[in-house]
Amino acid sequence: MKLLEQILSELGADTLKSFSIVPGFGGYFRSIKGVAEYSSERIVLALKKNKIAIEGEGLTLGKYFEEDLLIKGRITGVKID
Repeated sequence: MKLLEQILSELGADTLKSFSIVPGFGGYFRSIKGVAEYSSERIVLALKKNKIAIEGEGLTLGKYFEEDLLIKGRITGVKID
């Protein structure tokens, strides 16, 4: 795990601002400040400095707790702006 943290740090990433995708189920996103855009095909999440655009099919917002958000549906792409 230390190697992953070192790689992310050298790339300028913050390990607290990360996400996990589970194919066919959805994804888990951390350090979310809000939802900037929402439809069943596209969700844009606001972080402190950036935005994450999630594209897919049948996307729905799941549980949101302490800046962590669960998105259900078939995720086909994620883009960080």
